[in-house]
Amino acid sequence: MTFVDVHAHLIHEQFAGEENAVTQRAKEAGLEYVIVNGLNPETNDATLNLCEQHECLLPALGIYPVDAIATEIASGDSWTYDFDPPEPFDVETEIRRIDERAPSLVAIGEIGLDQYWVKDYAARQEDIFCSLIEVAQKHDKPIIIHSRKAEQRCFDILKSMNVTRADFHCYGGKLKLAQKIADAGYFFSIPPVVVRAESFQRIVQKLPLSQLLTETDCPYMGHEREQRNEPANVQYGVAAMAKAREISIEEMTHAIRENFRTLFRL
Repeated sequence: MTFVDVHAHLIHEQFAGEENAVTQRAKEAGLEYVIVNGLNPETNDATLNLCEQHECLLPALGIYPVDAIATEIASGDSWTYDFDPPEPFDVETEIRRIDERAPSLVAIGEIGLDQYWVKDYAARQEDIFCSLIEVAQKHDKPIIIHSRKAEQRCFDILKSMNVTRADFHCYGGKLKLAQKIADAGYFFSIPPVVVRAESFQRIVQKLPLSQLLTETDCPYMGHEREQRNEPANVQYGVAAMAKAREISIEEMTHAIRENFRTLFRL
């Protein structure tokens, strides 16, 4: 059996110096492809460099919605957390750089909206999201979406812009909305935390098998609490998804691989 991970953050401080070893473990665990997602200029550059070294790693570049408003956060008082906010950068320049690099990418992402960490500057987030969707459409690339606490608005934007290929990564919204999103032809990637998360199990049970994919969102969302997640753990998510659907692991794996081919054309 071969697996796929459509959303991984291998450019992360928790993997620093271990990127090659993590990739090797993924190969040994049966990962055919791992899509590495960038979030900002620094991680976008590093994502491209890492993916050039491994055939199984595929680059997706984007601007994380909180990073997208880093300049606004720095000039305001909306950041109240005990960790540093993202570093400001020239967003328009980075959008142009993603546009220039798009022919070599498998997708545009991670992009989207976030109303969990920062509720201010929603209009600015939407402007950047729409600009990156336009880049994806220009180059006929799918998008990988962050939609935390903004699931309905993300869906509305996709419909209004006639987006045809998209994946809602680590979806945390209501099941009824998820069913509408799936009916529109969009996909949902499920992390290994499905092993113990009933919300993801319900999504797997209720949505069409044809709209399901696998991800890790590593180093987060693992099958074991408080343990660093990595692409090799996709297998545990697949097993839990198969159990939730009451089908064999082989059938689930085959369906996910076909869905991957449909969305990413690989």
